[in-house]
Amino acid sequence: MNNKNHALFIFDKKTPWMQRISDYIRLGHIYFICGQIEPAKVKFLAEKFAKNYETGLSKMEQSRKRKNGFASFKFLAWNEENANIVHWILCRTEGALPEIGTREKWQDATSKTRLHITGGYELVRLTKPEEPKPTWTWRYSKTHYEDLRESVLRALRNKRDDLLKQLIHEIWRTPGFAGARAQVKAIGKLIKQEWKRVRSADKFPEIPIRIGYVRRMKDVGHVLK
Repeated sequence: MNNKNHALFIFDKKTPWMQRISDYIRLGHIYFICGQIEPAKVKFLAEKFAKNYETGLSKMEQSRKRKNGFASFKFLAWNEENANIVHWILCRTEGALPEIGTREKWQDATSKTRLHITGGYELVRLTKPEEPKPTWTWRYSKTHYEDLRESVLRALRNKRDDLLKQLIHEIWRTPGFAGARAQVKAIGKLIKQEWKRVRSADKFPEIPIRIGYVRRMKDVGHVLK
């Protein structure tokens, strides 16, 4: 894949896109701008970023830029086909910026504002027992997580078992990043506790035994023509 095509690569699957974002943030591309755009306009946007920020450079060329004191940039976009929309993020490292880059309202993924994407996810650093240092992972934002908990509790207490079944199905399909996995486990524990408390005489709903785990994934997508 040549440099230009590399800049125009669009992810077709959300989970690899999320994983690649966390990869680049972990490697120091902590400043970002992001947004949404119509699929018909994404090629123009990608080409503009490639021209203004050299997003199509190879890893070696990007490394050389950083060694020379300049920021390196990465453009990552995902085509949400069902919604007919492309979600994108432009992230960068520390370093000198081109003049146009000083006009952008860069956000810092390490700050309290955090990086949020569609579906209610946020990128955070969490400490895991097997890791000596905090690692980057995705989880549901506090607001979205609380909404899910409340929806589950209402469905359970109001005996809306059809809705509860649907919620369980959706929640257990959550991409299995460490942060999100912990939240899904917590909701599973909540369901068991609350069912025992208010509906112990009823048949307990089916809950998947396994919670998905995200392993290393290949880039899945296409090059814009």
